[in-house]
Amino acid sequence: MSGVESRGLIAFDQETSRRSFLKTAAWAGAALSAAGIGGFGVAVKQAHATHEGYVPLGDAGILQFAYQLEQLEGIFYDEGLNAGLFADAFADQVAAIRDHEFAHAEAIAATLGDLGAEVPAVPEFTYPDGVFTDVVAFLELAATFEPVGIGAYQSAAVALESKDILAAAISIHNAECQHRCAINIMNLVVPPNNIAFEEALPLAAVQDAVAPFGITG
Repeated sequence: MSGVESRGLIAFDQETSRRSFLKTAAWAGAALSAAGIGGFGVAVKQAHATHEGYVPLGDAGILQFAYQLEQLEGIFYDEGLNAGLFADAFADQVAAIRDHEFAHAEAIAATLGDLGAEVPAVPEFTYPDGVFTDVVAFLELAATFEPVGIGAYQSAAVALESKDILAAAISIHNAECQHRCAINIMNLVVPPNNIAFEEALPLAAVQDAVAPFGITG
């Protein structure tokens, strides 16, 4: 095991109460437990209750927002790799997540082109000080980013009109859930898949969560 990996694992084990860079999204990591409270109906009702803000955007607007979210995450993971925070298997995993995020962004951009809609310019993202020099801080922020993206896709899916775009959004949502589990493994969360039903997040909450990093509107 490399020095980077061993230092990180020791820090993860010792730091049971992690700092939060993204206080506006502290709710995003909470599990939605359906045990004894209505089964699938709870998850469905939650998605319907949180999707209204996405409806006025239309399919193109939803995709434009999703494109910026994917770029936010892809560039974040790329910067972490370029900073040399990870080595060996850890670096391979972070690189895979980065590549997924950029692949999602490219697919969304192509779909926007098919719709005749503009592909948004990539914002000048601002990340917290020290996040690319401290592996614990980096993975802490990653563990916050992923649930925000998952919650956005889950709510927005209900608002999409195109079934083809809906199918693609579900596929991306599933990949983001895998990313959350991968980050949980790196953070020594046991079990890493610790959520039975993902949490749908309203548009305003997602906007508030990502605004500090440079996504506005």
